[in-house]
Amino acid sequence: MHIKNILVPHAGTLAGDKALSDAIHIAKITGATINILHVIEPFSDPPKLVFTSTERREIQSKSKDAINVMKKGMEDELENRIKICKSKSINANYKVIIGIPEDEIMKFSKNHNVDLIVMAKRRKVPGIKGFLQLGSVSRKILEAAKRPVLIVEP
Repeated sequence: MHIKNILVPHAGTLAGDKALSDAIHIAKITGATINILHVIEPFSDPPKLVFTSTERREIQSKSKDAINVMKKGMEDELENRIKICKSKSINANYKVIIGIPEDEIMKFSKNHNVDLIVMAKRRKVPGIKGFLQLGSVSRKILEAAKRPVLIVEP
């Protein structure tokens, strides 16, 4: 198998940095490009029976503002990770999007011809029990992916 594109879903955590570090090692050997993806989950719409339509519009507007602030902050963070990759002569890029993490990871993987997904698990439980207790996103990706997935211990 020739690895050209590696996807690293990154939640902005130390565990995500560990997955990126492992992806960098693989990219050095294979010459692959690293694609770092961060997915911001959208806020739920406020309940109709609790708020007036004016209040709902105001809450939705503030939610959009908050998401834009989060998006900008994460773009700045991921730009620093790209600099690390480039300092090691690794071609890398990032994308910050809004959606359901597992759905967006799978879409990105398919649409960008990803050969390998390298991601961290959130829970740190050893052995078989640990495998069974993967975080919901990593478990869903592992089950649904049509390409190899490397789950990294934080």
